[in-house]
Amino acid sequence: MKRLAFAAAALAAAAACAWQQAPGMKTPWGEKVKPENAWREYPRPQMTRDAWTNLNGLWQYAVTRDAPGVPKAWDGEILVPFVIESPLSGVGRLLEPQETLWYRRSFDADVQPGTRLILHFEQADFRAMVFVNGVEAGVPHEGGQMPFTYDVTDLVKKGANELVVSIWDPTTDFIGSHGKQTFRPHGCMYTRSSGIGGTVWLETVPATHIADYRVTADIDAGTVRFEFDVAGGRFAKPEVSVSVLCDGGNVVATTKDGVAVVKMPAGFKLWSPESPALYNFTATCGEDAVKGYFGMRKFELRKDPNGVLRFYFNNEARFIIGTLDQGWWPDGLLTPPSEEAMAYDIRALKKMGFDMMRKHIKVEPRRYYALCDRLGILVLQDMPSGFSDREKRYGFYRRELKEMMDHQQKTPSIVMWVPYNEGWGQPGPFLTHATLMWTQRYDPTRLVDGPSGAHDWEGGAIWMKPHRTTSHLPAGEEEAAHAVDKHDYGPRPKMHPLNARRASFLGEFGGIGCRVEGHLWTTNAWGYGNTGRDVDRAAVQAKFVSLMEHVAGLAEAGLAGSVYTQTTDVEGEINGLLTYDRKELKVIPDDVIAMNRRLMAEME
Repeated sequence: MKRLAFAAAALAAAAACAWQQAPGMKTPWGEKVKPENAWREYPRPQMTRDAWTNLNGLWQYAVTRDAPGVPKAWDGEILVPFVIESPLSGVGRLLEPQETLWYRRSFDADVQPGTRLILHFEQADFRAMVFVNGVEAGVPHEGGQMPFTYDVTDLVKKGANELVVSIWDPTTDFIGSHGKQTFRPHGCMYTRSSGIGGTVWLETVPATHIADYRVTADIDAGTVRFEFDVAGGRFAKPEVSVSVLCDGGNVVATTKDGVAVVKMPAGFKLWSPESPALYNFTATCGEDAVKGYFGMRKFELRKDPNGVLRFYFNNEARFIIGTLDQGWWPDGLLTPPSEEAMAYDIRALKKMGFDMMRKHIKVEPRRYYALCDRLGILVLQDMPSGFSDREKRYGFYRRELKEMMDHQQKTPSIVMWVPYNEGWGQPGPFLTHATLMWTQRYDPTRLVDGPSGAHDWEGGAIWMKPHRTTSHLPAGEEEAAHAVDKHDYGPRPKMHPLNARRASFLGEFGGIGCRVEGHLWTTNAWGYGNTGRDVDRAAVQAKFVSLMEHVAGLAEAGLAGSVYTQTTDVEGEINGLLTYDRKELKVIPDDVIAMNRRLMAEME
């Protein structure tokens, strides 16, 4: 047995030596990625358990075309969790809609009586079929954004087991959301991301266990409400005990019909970007125990003393100022190279004085949002777009929107949902209104952005020729969403007129292009705010300061918040504050901080 173990270890070491990253631009963190260090962290920070196994690393892969089943031969090795198109996968190959991407690896199992073995995928795009020891684990999962799981207890045997995954990804040719992925990158549309793009892991749980929970904080009442979903309970809902760690000791509550309400002690701390206080808790159900956290915070729309609708955070008026954050990486594409890399982006925004980001057209790994919670930054979360027939894909879109909201319900840093961006994949007035009204009723703890930038039939902009705006709905009729959102990349952007029903919000502006030689994805680079040929950073800085001074005037006139485009360059789009490889900051941080403080001071 020792000789066999030694031989297996030697083969694994040889395979790791043979693997190498594919060519392409790298970030400082991507340069360090190896099979042995690729995403080793526990993937679900708000519901942690001790018994888990990370399946990231080198897998066999093959690409087939019109093949009837599992390939007989394999093309090589791919590094999971990086998509096949990315340099960090070690492959760097585009996947076509007529092709199927296959993965294979082995894993060990030894399921004990009274326990279940759960197989988790953080993300895979688009249709994933999963086979354990030649048997399909369940219904294929379709979607490119959300985690999904299979109970594989009855499919495994003691010792070595085979895991095979089949992926079909039509990118833009089907009903799923794909954000800015495209077959031919151009403008603000980027390289596609196909296959497994998140951590794959196994978790051992008791037969009766906590499957999920929802948490709702009420800072005015000083309470936290937990709703638990328990799997494996045959009859009445099993009792769950919650123990919250507070400064004065633990506060304990138990569930009744799946709900537990914790009364926070006097003087509890509020969560904010300036002071991101979080409370840890442990929930137990029979032999199962999970750990998580929550934040006490409140975000709402309210009139200020002058009768102007503003955003109020923790009962105080607040101008929110952030960037459009697309979360793309030259080495991992939609998959960040590491947790350290994600933290760098968030900290960079914080150091420049931003208190918010608009997470644009993608859903990040769960550990990303945990960093936002812990480091302290507000998040406006987009629902990634799709571009196929708008009415025909509506039901699938609504399902994905609900999955995203359920998936991120626990995240205190997320304060606003953005269901539609610039009309991309957006249906007509009736279905748009239905989506927005459902979203704000389904989650009353957050605000809902009106269609961002376009196709707002209830008082915003309609992107037609010529561009025009619409009227607000008559009094007595429900007007959807909480903000009228304008996109304006002019040198002096305008805001929507103030109204009595929704806040005026600048959802995108700026986009000043700046070339930094040696850090360009392509020579055919561009920016919204100019031709993208400007290499004079001092001139770019002056344009940025002048632009922000103008926005400060809009804030004084009643603008509720603004989103500058953007955090980083993305492929040929060079209007980031940082270069695409994150190696150069284009602006002077002190000047950015000064302008952001001036904007926020308009609320004081």
